[in-house]
Amino acid sequence: SVVMEKPFPHITCGVCSKPYNDPRMLSCLHSFCLQCLHYEIGKSGSQQMFQCPICERNTSIPEGGANVLPQNLHLGFEVEVAGYMSKMVNNSDVACDHCIDGGNGPAVVFCCTCHQFLCKVAYEHHRTDRHLSKHYMVGLDQEGARQLHTTMKPREHYCSQLNHEKNTLNLYCETCSLLVCRVCSTVAHKSHTVKEISTVAKTHQMEITGALEDAKEVVTKLTGAMDENNKIIEQVEISKQTAFVVINQAFEILQQTLEDRKKTLLSELEAISLSKTTALTLQKEQFEKMIGDVGHYTDMASQILQTHTDHEIVALGGLIPTELQATLERVQTISLTPNQHSNITVSVQIDDLIENLSKLGNLFVFYPSPSSSTWTSTSVARVESRYDVKIQSKTSEGAEYPHGGVE
Repeated sequence: SVVMEKPFPHITCGVCSKPYNDPRMLSCLHSFCLQCLHYEIGKSGSQQMFQCPICERNTSIPEGGANVLPQNLHLGFEVEVAGYMSKMVNNSDVACDHCIDGGNGPAVVFCCTCHQFLCKVAYEHHRTDRHLSKHYMVGLDQEGARQLHTTMKPREHYCSQLNHEKNTLNLYCETCSLLVCRVCSTVAHKSHTVKEISTVAKTHQMEITGALEDAKEVVTKLTGAMDENNKIIEQVEISKQTAFVVINQAFEILQQTLEDRKKTLLSELEAISLSKTTALTLQKEQFEKMIGDVGHYTDMASQILQTHTDHEIVALGGLIPTELQATLERVQTISLTPNQHSNITVSVQIDDLIENLSKLGNLFVFYPSPSSSTWTSTSVARVESRYDVKIQSKTSEGAEYPHGGVE
């Protein structure tokens, strides 16, 4: 169905699995129906903190509950458009919104300016009226539905105060963090700091743009660190295979007496390789998680800058820069240096082995020294590292683990 194709990939609430109804946004930028939030908050048993059902991040519940959480105006508009599109492509007999009794037949066009389905009579009235003739209309078919998302604009937002219902909300009271009309700005908000909504929106756009630039730099660093991590994982496997061959070549010349010791060393080698690979994989998953967190906010920020109106941007407030900056600060607490050396080398001496078969072989593990600072420059800090495994019959110059011990 055209309704479920782009640009409507996220019009379904993650709680009720239905199209959003009055979507409200949490601090993590995930949205849910207002009634769904009432239900989930009540089920949680807490009136101060709520865990997002999607990302499990906590959101402080403001005084007044879910009713005062910011509205996701853009998402609400997308749901509205999707509803119109569904009628256009799935219903061949749509009623006219202009005619009260519907006696002039079904709708034949949709007015993107009035947000109304129009029958032939209403369409003719629109086409000939001096003011209405400038409205943009589309046919009730697949092509018209596809045009709807790009041609239909959000409704004007009007003041809810008594006798102000015809006044648009084109000002923003910074004192109250509230959209107001011009009449309200001279009465209830007379002594407050009130600005044009376009001015406030530009300020938020600049903040979002700055946050995006910071995010790009962090993602570049994380991606570089993850690439280095992948290289080390590959090198660990290569080193493991090399050591495996050397171990087997050394033990081929020994009799059955060496078999138990051989199995022990190979088992230790496998354990070391698995330990290093597991540690590097966990670190890689941490990088991927951080990239996913940053990507979530950058995708939302990009979508807002590209498609949201001033009202929608202001309604979101400073959530995106704040949450994105918090995520970037969390990223800066992790090390970008691989936590393991890559190489696994082996050295085998066969002199006097017969006398020392029961003690043959020792595995040594060397770890990379931590980087002093991983966020001092834009380039990812790298430490060249080696991982050595030595098999010997006599005491080495370095620390020795008797009986093939592993550290």
